[in-house]
Amino acid sequence: MNTPIDSINTAPPRPAAVPAGAPLPGPWSVSPRGPSAAPPAPGDPPGPAGPPLPRVRSSLGGGVLSVTLAGEFDHYSCLPLRALLDEGAALGARRLVLDAAHVSFCDSALAHLLDRWAGGGRTWELARGSRSVRLLLELWDRLDRAAEPPIRKRG
Repeated sequence: MNTPIDSINTAPPRPAAVPAGAPLPGPWSVSPRGPSAAPPAPGDPPGPAGPPLPRVRSSLGGGVLSVTLAGEFDHYSCLPLRALLDEGAALGARRLVLDAAHVSFCDSALAHLLDRWAGGGRTWELARGSRSVRLLLELWDRLDRAAEPPIRKRG
């Protein structure tokens, strides 16, 4: 869809049934108290009442990438973390130490990132983890073991 970006911010045409002097309903009208706040765009971060934004801190030294996470991590908010892990691997990190004690929510995207890291012959460990991170990793471990065929004893 080729929609110019400026067309998103323009007011829609007035309906014929509305008199010319009447204010338009919606976020683009100005109330007697002053201009109203514009509604958030779909890609805008949530406001103060919304979920906490994810925070990532990292350091690299001696082949160890130390990463501290806080906030909520899902498919979209894990993208910067993925870029960070890729950059750390490119700079020679072979081990990841993850401190996720302040992660309030995470989904399988975080587990996929850790699998991706380990898939390159690198190792990772969880230094500290919140309840949601520990539950996710325990479930991920169970599912991973369930996917393996049972070992048959010979003889």
